[in-house]
Parts: sequence; C-alpha cells; structure tokens
Amino acid sequence: MNKIFNHIENKKSRVVVITTLLLLFTSSLLFGQENYTLEWELVDNVHHSIRKQFQPNSFKDSLELQLAVKNKVIQFSEVGYLLTSVDTIIIKENTYKYVIFIGPKLDVMTVDTKAVNMQVLKGRYWKGSGINKEIKTTELSKAKDQIIRYYEDRGYPFASTWIDSISFNNNNKLQGVLKVNLGDPVVFDTLIVKKTAPLGVHKKFFEAYLGLKKGEIFRQRNVDRAEVILKETPYLKLKKSPKVVFEYGKAMVEMPIEKRKASRADGMLGFAPNSDEEGGLLLTGQVLLDLRNPFGTGKRFYIDWKKPDNDSQWFNARYEHPRIFRSRFDFGYTINLQKQDSTFLMVNNGIDFSRKVSIRGEVKLGANWESSRLLREISEQEADTLNDTKTTTYSVGYKWQNLDDPLAPRRGVRWRGTLSGGQRTIIFNPSYNQDIYDGIQPNSAIIKWQFDAEYYFGMTKWLDGYFKLDAAQMIGDHFYKNELYRIGGFRSLRGFNEGELYVDRYAVLTAEPRINIGGTSFIFLFADIAITGDGNVIDLPLGIGAGVNIETRSGDFSIAYALGRTDEIALNMDLAKIHFGFIGKF
Repeated sequence: MNKIFNHIENKKSRVVVITTLLLLFTSSLLFGQENYTLEWELVDNVHHSIRKQFQPNSFKDSLELQLAVKNKVIQFSEVGYLLTSVDTIIIKENTYKYVIFIGPKLDVMTVDTKAVNMQVLKGRYWKGSGINKEIKTTELSKAKDQIIRYYEDRGYPFASTWIDSISFNNNNKLQGVLKVNLGDPVVFDTLIVKKTAPLGVHKKFFEAYLGLKKGEIFRQRNVDRAEVILKETPYLKLKKSPKVVFEYGKAMVEMPIEKRKASRADGMLGFAPNSDEEGGLLLTGQVLLDLRNPFGTGKRFYIDWKKPDNDSQWFNARYEHPRIFRSRFDFGYTINLQKQDSTFLMVNNGIDFSRKVSIRGEVKLGANWESSRLLREISEQEADTLNDTKTTTYSVGYKWQNLDDPLAPRRGVRWRGTLSGGQRTIIFNPSYNQDIYDGIQPNSAIIKWQFDAEYYFGMTKWLDGYFKLDAAQMIGDHFYKNELYRIGGFRSLRGFNEGELYVDRYAVLTAEPRINIGGTSFIFLFADIAITGDGNVIDLPLGIGAGVNIETRSGDFSIAYALGRTDEIALNMDLAKIHFGFIGKF
C-alpha cells in the first residue's frame, strides 16, 4: 500500500500538466489524419470491470479522439478516481496508444476553501462551518458546478474552478485547495432579433417581457428563462435556441424569431334532443373571440358567449396585461356572467397578479367577488335550493408547464392548482317564514380548491395519446343551486348538455387516443370518466364518443359525436350529442 501511495505522491504534481501537454501534443500530431485507431494501456493493476471500459476504437477526426480521451479521464474522476491521468502516448503509424494511470478510488477529500467567499459555499455539497470541508469525491464535480452557477448568475459567465495542490496528508487522506478564476465581468448589452418579417411587437415591451434589460449584469439563467418564455408565447415562434456573443465585457443575445397566427375566432353549434319538446332538437351555440397581441404589447382580449339552452346565456371575458408597468408581474381581469333562464343571474369578477418564479413555474395571487341574484319570486319550498348570495375569496395558485407547442401541443406536461378562501354571505329573504333558515349562518367561511393536469405523449409515429384530469371542490355550509359548479358540454364532460350537472365537487379524467392524419389534423376517440357530488349524493357520469379535427389554411374544423350516461340515465343513442365548429386563426 505504501508503494502505491509513494507512486501517487510522485505523480500528483505532474498530473494536470502532463495530461494537458500530452493532449495538446496529440492534437498537433493527429490534426489532418483521416483514419486512426485509439488503444489503451493501463499501468496499474485494476479490476477487470475497469479494463473492460478501455476498448480500442476508431476515429476520423482528431478533435473527436481528443474529446474521447478527455471524457474518459473526466468520467473516472467523477466516480472517485481523482488521480486518473495520461502517462504516455505511443504512436505507431495510424495507431495511437494512450498509457493511462487509474489510481485508487478515493471516497472523501478535504478541501481548503479559504480563497472562496463562504456565501458561495452555502449549497448542499459544501458542508461544515470551517474553511476545511470534506467533500465526497463522487459529488466533487457537482460541487464545482454549483460554484460556477453562482458566479454565472452574478455576471461572470467565464468563471472557472478547480482543485489545486492535490496531495496526501500525514494520515494518508487526500487533500486539496479550492481555486476560482472569475474571468471578466459581463453586462447585457443588446438583444438581436433575427427575423424575415415584422413581428408586430414593440421593442421596449419585448425586452421587458423577456427580462433582458440593457446594462444589467449578464445572467445565463435569464437567457434560459427568456428561451422558455418565447416557447410558451403563442404569437411568436423561436426557430432555434438563442446564441450569446461576448465582446469587450458585453453580451449580445441573438434570437431567430418569426410571427405566428395565435388569435382565433371560434363558432360552434350543438344538436341534442329537446327534453321540453318531444321529438324536437335543442340548438346550442358558442361564439369565441380570442385576440392575442393586438397592439404589439402582448395584451390579450378574450370573449366567450354561450347559449346552452333556449332561455339561458353565459358570457365570459378576460383581459391580460403582461409585464404591467414594465414590472415582472402580469395582470389579469376576468368577468363571468351566467343567466339561467328566468331563475337567477350570477356575476363573478376577479383580478389576479402572476409572476414567473422559475424557468417553467408561475405563481398567481388573486381576489374574486361573486354575486348570485334570483330573477323571479320563488316559493318557500324552493328557498331551500335557491337564494341570493355573495362571496369574496382570495386565492393563491401555481402553474408549471413544459409543452412542445403552446397552441397545439403533442408532447409535454402542464398542471396547475389553486386554493382560495374567504367569506360567504347568505341574504335572507324577509318575506319568507324565517324558520326555513334555521341552522343556517348568514356569514360563513368558504374554501375552494381546483386542480387540473394535462399530459401529451406519443405512442407511435402516427398515434398520440392525451390524458387530462380536472378536479375541484367547494367546502362550506349549505350551498344553493345557483352557487354550484356547472359541468357538462364539449369542453368539460362530453355527452351532456352545456352546464347540465350542478355539483359542489367533481373530478373528470379524460383519455383520448389520437390518430394523426397530417399537421394538426387528427381522428380521436375519447372517454370522459367522472365522479361528482352534491351534498350526500354521489354520481358517476361517463361520456364516450369519437370525432375528427381537420386543419385548413384559415383554421381548424372539428366535429364530435358523444354519448353520456349517469347512474340514473343509461347510454342511449336517442340522447346523443353532436358538436361541430370552426376555429379561425389570424
């Protein structure tokens, strides 16, 4: 053992120098050669499992051979063989033999960190309060990467770190000194957009939107985040990854971008049996207008009008203002109106502020004001299920997504969750016998949560899969019908009329195999499997069917045939729903 350590100590001071010189020497000799063979010879006695990793190989490019040798040395150093190095190179015609010293596997080394600010060493790998820290050799590479990332996020993209003066102490334990070279500081200077046609985006907004501001210290993390933001932006398409050019302490980021059609107008008609007229059809409809970036500042105007039955109307609208006041926050306002025949009118207003907290994660804070008013006089018997209410809630939510396309994804994951709470007020009708309100508090707490997740994946070249989970619940005392969630329809639980089911909790799992027929066109089958609840009543609705989505130059045409069932209503072809519509893109 002493013989091995003596051999190691004689070699330790020349490991880095010899390895570097030999690789450079090899580069000059091999440059220009077309075909050559790389062979290995191990000078120390090692296990056969290690020898098996050094097999002869052929290369056509000198840089490829150098990279293979360098990666082999790095590979062994990362698993604890820190003294692995190139001893000699033997060249014979087109054969290049590298003589390698592996050395013993070392589990731990003591690193002197006095040359580095302790603030930098607060990560999981640099443990201990003193300047001498014990590091697992298998984690040494990650520990150094942590330091590099720290300085990269503080304007030093060329920072490098290494362990110097590697030796064995009196106890035959490996020790070294941590060194850091910061390089020159860099600030962000210019965003260069490579385009073939106008993008329709104002320059100042665009820089604030991406978080790249001239004069700020350069952070690679900001460039990575900007790349993800662009990939998630519906009205722009990033053609390839950004390129960073450094010059005289300044960074210029080049981004090849093109404009894409993201605004859409959507019209949809639905046919279903009319329960109020024997043998008749119920015509339902929807008109949607979704304008994205109409003024070049990323704003969005969304309007959605629905006619779920002959006497009811729904109206939803939303306004989104990204990077409001050139901050990092996005602002949104939502209004939702539901007029259910002549029974009630529900008005819901909400505002929210959201901000990116990681490359793919976003936090949202919001406030919501909901009012539900009866439109006609009701009997005291109905007062148990219908009543005037108003509710104020505050919410916090989180969204994470990684999709290949924000408009028509085929691969990736997206999920979001929201938790809200507040006060609900029941407005008692003074004209009724107040006994009907016994046990009901006029003011009470209410809690709501909602979670939805989508997963897009490929099975074969022409077959894709899509899963979706949508769930929500409201928790409180004695909810009235005009307060409940309403599910059913083409965009929630297919096979049912729009908003047909009134529930205080639900979960819908969608499974949808898709057969690709070109572009974003596909034929699909679907099953919407649900569990719903209203008080003590539990139901298991199911929607199944098939459809086709066809891409055209001006938009997408879709048609679907759906059947639905509940615990009380069996599957019946006479109750089938047909939905068809056209989404115009511009």
